[in-house]
Amino acid sequence: MKYTYTLVGLLVLGALFSCSVNQKMKRGKVVPANFYEKISFTTAKGIVLVPCMFEGEVKHYYFDTGAQLSGIQRTELKGKRVTVRGASNRSVENGTEVLKSFKIGNVDFRNTFATNGDLEGLKEQIPNFGGVIGRPIIDRANWLIDLPNKELIISDQNLSDGQFLDIPLIATPNGAPYTMIKVNGKSYKAIIDLGSTAMLNVPEGTELAEELMNRFEFKDQPRDRYTVGGLQKIIQQVGTIPFIEVGEHKFEKIEVAINTSSQIRIGINLFKGRVLYIDNQNKKYSVRNK
Repeated sequence: MKYTYTLVGLLVLGALFSCSVNQKMKRGKVVPANFYEKISFTTAKGIVLVPCMFEGEVKHYYFDTGAQLSGIQRTELKGKRVTVRGASNRSVENGTEVLKSFKIGNVDFRNTFATNGDLEGLKEQIPNFGGVIGRPIIDRANWLIDLPNKELIISDQNLSDGQFLDIPLIATPNGAPYTMIKVNGKSYKAIIDLGSTAMLNVPEGTELAEELMNRFEFKDQPRDRYTVGGLQKIIQQVGTIPFIEVGEHKFEKIEVAINTSSQIRIGINLFKGRVLYIDNQNKKYSVRNK
């Protein structure tokens, strides 16, 4: 049988008290204070890979809104040890560090907090892999991600052109990007996880998983999945449903993966062919067609 390799959002959670994690996420600043930078990016299975300079080297970093902390690829752990948990609920021990300078073009994210570890199974799939851009960096800028043209703009200014439709976000204690999706007339809470390749990923055994499998045709699919802890071979259920609704948007022909997962998530490929705007000044996400 053919195995499908798929990247899954890393959703890094420190085994620190939640208040301590939130404090560490907020540390750091951006230099200069007023900035606008436009760069090109590459992709892996649809995931955005951003060229960034860290410790004098430019490498590819995996853009992941589902990652509570950034992650640096290191073969040996550095700093205080913590336990991190991934989307599949597996845990590993990582190191921690403060990134004195992390540059995207001329924009310098200084003194942000990150974990570090050897991301075996992922580093082999991404050439010149440097690590994961998590929310301690993402939350400090506005990001306009043009997926069709593979162009990224980061700025401290409003980047909307008035043609975007908002994706309503749900307020959470740690500020993670949750929204409500409507499937078959019912509403479900889901995280916007741009580190996941899935259009819609549903945890097995949940109400939504059972309803979808009863209403639509699903089949077994062997899969090599990467999350925290490395590659794992799983058998997931895959199928296509007519549409889902997210705010004012109706996304059609949705590929659904049902497997072991921590929560419902909508991933980067739900937005393929579109332009996605992350507005951290106003705490909202929005999207428009190309």
